[in-house]
Amino acid sequence: MSVTESKAKTSVKTSKKNVKPAEAAALKEALEAAQIELVPLSALIKSPLNVRTIPYPVESVRELAESIETIGLIQNLVVHTLPEGMSGVAAGGRRLAALQLLLTENRIDAGYQVIVKRVSDELAVVASMVENNQRVAMHPAEQIAGFRKLSEQGKSPAQIGDQLGYGSRHVQRMLKLAHLAPEILELLANNTLDVEQCQALSLESDQARQVQVYEQVKAAYSTVSAHLIKRVITETEISVTHPRFVFIGRETYEAAGGVVREDLFSQEENDGTADRVLVDRLVMEKLETAALAIELNEDWSWSIGRENPLQNYGEDRENYLLLPVPEPQYTPDEQQRLDELYATQAATETYEDEAAIQVLIDEIESQAAHRQWTDEQKASCGVVACLHNGELCILRGIQKKVKTPGEADAATQATSRDLHVIDRKEPDAAEGISLPLLKKMSSERTLAVQAALVQQPQKAVALMVWRLCSCVFEYCLTTRHPFVMRMDVHHSGLVSEAPTGKDGLAWQTLMQEKNRLEGLLPQGWKKDFSTFFTLDGQTLMALMAFCTACSVDGVQTREHGHTSRSNLDEVETAIGFNLRDWWQPTAENFLGLLSKNQIVEALQEAGLDSVAVEAAKLKKGDAAILAERSLSDTRWVPGWMQPRDTKKSGSTTTPDTDADNEDNTACAA
Repeated sequence: MSVTESKAKTSVKTSKKNVKPAEAAALKEALEAAQIELVPLSALIKSPLNVRTIPYPVESVRELAESIETIGLIQNLVVHTLPEGMSGVAAGGRRLAALQLLLTENRIDAGYQVIVKRVSDELAVVASMVENNQRVAMHPAEQIAGFRKLSEQGKSPAQIGDQLGYGSRHVQRMLKLAHLAPEILELLANNTLDVEQCQALSLESDQARQVQVYEQVKAAYSTVSAHLIKRVITETEISVTHPRFVFIGRETYEAAGGVVREDLFSQEENDGTADRVLVDRLVMEKLETAALAIELNEDWSWSIGRENPLQNYGEDRENYLLLPVPEPQYTPDEQQRLDELYATQAATETYEDEAAIQVLIDEIESQAAHRQWTDEQKASCGVVACLHNGELCILRGIQKKVKTPGEADAATQATSRDLHVIDRKEPDAAEGISLPLLKKMSSERTLAVQAALVQQPQKAVALMVWRLCSCVFEYCLTTRHPFVMRMDVHHSGLVSEAPTGKDGLAWQTLMQEKNRLEGLLPQGWKKDFSTFFTLDGQTLMALMAFCTACSVDGVQTREHGHTSRSNLDEVETAIGFNLRDWWQPTAENFLGLLSKNQIVEALQEAGLDSVAVEAAKLKKGDAAILAERSLSDTRWVPGWMQPRDTKKSGSTTTPDTDADNEDNTACAA
């Protein structure tokens, strides 16, 4: 609310000249005799004789403009003649400003006809003075009483505002205060309370309760602030903008008998509060319903709804185990659709389009992964529906831990293997990095590892054989049919995410080898696998190495507030990989994507402390360019893009923990 419209004024000296009765009478007579004229808006300007010098409040002008567009101009303007066919507006300056606003927004044209009455130059000054003398700010209590009388006469807030020169929103708010208890309005009139305090009290519709709240706050605190009043009134309530209320929706809340306490005085539209107890009940009901639906539709053995996701500590760690999420197995149609989506995503030009396509990709991948849960797993596991960042999150494959009496007595001595406990790990080094940059740089890193493996075919083939043996000699939950081995290649997604894209050394190395090997493939090989029997051992080795390298996927993401550990760490260590052999940090591909503080930290990490001090004094863009130049002669790679030293991690894992805790959680709305 504009302070100029509602704040009670203290007495101040003024040099404003009063209009003499004779002048006022002459003006009245002239206006009564003047004929109504229609003048195009383009011929109207603010009169140089207009005594008002303070600009009109922007909100007031805009609200009046909305009123004029809706119901037209109710009052005429008072003008006098200026040279070159122009007319100066002596009275009605705010109406002129509102009309000019509509013109600038192309809601009316310059030929819009405005009703005016024309007076002499002398009377134009009188008209301006009369109007501005009438605009002395009334006390808020007087405004409330006056607005209420006009409202009782059937006038709308827009009409009242136009008549008295206030915004319709201001009138609505003051009419809301008209419903305050008489005792509260008397305190306002006596300047014991101000408008802001009354606004807070108006959140309570019961007048007796209004007085009670005021007395309660007055007795408990030295000052009766609006904040304290609002807190007492809404202490058992929750904002309608809270994620839990948004999750259930206002329609569901009101259908359950809930009433929203509207806050007409908030800066936010449709702000208010709701009954916290009812909201909590409705949230749990929705979560339990969602969990039960998944349980019944997918044949899990149990389900629960809870507000928070499962945590890897405390009671959750003692009571639950999250099984590893199975690798998705795509149908031919799904694989074709994914390829199309990845290709389309690579060609997008905006993050919004890319994100929209990613939603479709995630949906296909999620559905494919859900199909891989076995009947045995579903018979022993359940589903948890919870809230994550205000959205519905479904966790599948949750196993309840069962301890024998002996295990319960020796709980403090039990090993993580005995209890199937997933060790808590130190936060990933990339926790402070934004998710878009994390995906970009882990894609860059993945392409580089692929290219490095191509150059070490013996190790690449050894890794492929290891992967085959892991399926042959160990029970593999995702191998549902004999002789099935699957490999996914995500080059389109990687090259679209990696900052260097198709210009990067890693991508060019991969494509060069791909083109060479394609020339060695026997004719008709796509339809006849026996043609590969004609290939010599060296060619087969090269093909196996290339395909194995292309299967590497080390793109990191972030779920439940935790960054997934890179799958590339051990492979990079095993093959002696260094990202700097394939990638150089520049302002365009990396440094410019960091915050200035992160640029400074990068320089310090590289041992360039003096350069870091200089960069801290520059703007971000200049700091990125300086960092690029300074790092060009180093072998620096961000710490979170290097293999972490497992000997220093302090984390020990057992076979029951699988690869990493982050990989054990499936979250899909």
